[in-house]
Amino acid sequence: MWMVALTGVVFAVLTVALGTYLIKNRNTSVLGWLANLDLLALLALLVQLFEVFGEKYNALVIAVAVAIVGLAVILGLILSFIFWFINAIVVWRKEGYSLSGSLTLIVGIGVVLIDILIFFNPIDLPTPIQAFVMTFLTMLIAYILLTVWNTLSSMLLYQLYFPRSNKDYIIVLGAGLVDGHKVGRLLGGRINKGIAFYNQQIHRTNKRAKLVFSGGQGGDELLPESVAMRDYALEHGARGADTLIEDQSVNTFQNMKFSKALIDKDAGSTNHRIVFVTSNYHTLRAGILSREVGMHAFGIGSKTPFYYLPNAVIREYLALVVMHKKFHLVMLGLMLVASVIVGVLAGLGIA
Repeated sequence: MWMVALTGVVFAVLTVALGTYLIKNRNTSVLGWLANLDLLALLALLVQLFEVFGEKYNALVIAVAVAIVGLAVILGLILSFIFWFINAIVVWRKEGYSLSGSLTLIVGIGVVLIDILIFFNPIDLPTPIQAFVMTFLTMLIAYILLTVWNTLSSMLLYQLYFPRSNKDYIIVLGAGLVDGHKVGRLLGGRINKGIAFYNQQIHRTNKRAKLVFSGGQGGDELLPESVAMRDYALEHGARGADTLIEDQSVNTFQNMKFSKALIDKDAGSTNHRIVFVTSNYHTLRAGILSREVGMHAFGIGSKTPFYYLPNAVIREYLALVVMHKKFHLVMLGLMLVASVIVGVLAGLGIA
């Protein structure tokens, strides 16, 4: 029984921690790790409870179900290159050829190479080097899959945010202009989401928030994104007196930093309630950056066309890896050390 009690305590602690983060500090990629550890603790607790109460059959059912799901996931990963190739073709047809639009193709090629490595083992090297290479590649692939899964979990959990209708400012993040001057579908979705919350708050509490449109002028754009965004918003029901423009930023970090400075200046204080609006896949990273500039604000996401999501999520994952590069470099170093040790032991005939 003490094992059941211990697992129950672990599950309770993880659940409380996850709930606390979701309510008070969701601007972190820790969300996915907490959620998945909490789920594992729950599964372990259920199996233990079934065994304690003599329901071994039910415990076996859970174990088999988990095994089936695991096998299905593994099979899906092996065959996922089909989806990645198809998605790349769809993105090219709708968005044109570009490096950012080819990320799913790159992933698909990577999956094919991994499949070849696993099933055909084409690497023919001396035993110590072979052991080193295979160990390092296996650990690296497992680490990438683990971090991708936890990043996806964090992104999905972040969507469970339903802000109160008491906001003073609504920041809408830019996303580039079509033909250098027009608001496209992706950016239009963000602006529409911001206006919808703006109108919803007025309807519910009669409180007007100010819409802050954030985005500078790119090298291929005829005007700042924020100016085009404001014009679009005015055409779709926003009131001019309730709009501000931040027209200097060129990336998400600057969006948050410059918008905070603009809001502080407009309000004459640093005490305000803020929500930001961006695409759903982008809310987590934008939230992390808002925390880094000292702004307490959570985000709501606009819908993204399904065909575009895989590329967008891959890009977000890579951006988050770069943001936490020190941690990932340390993990990479540990994997290299472990692989060297395995290679040495293999050379000595021990492993």
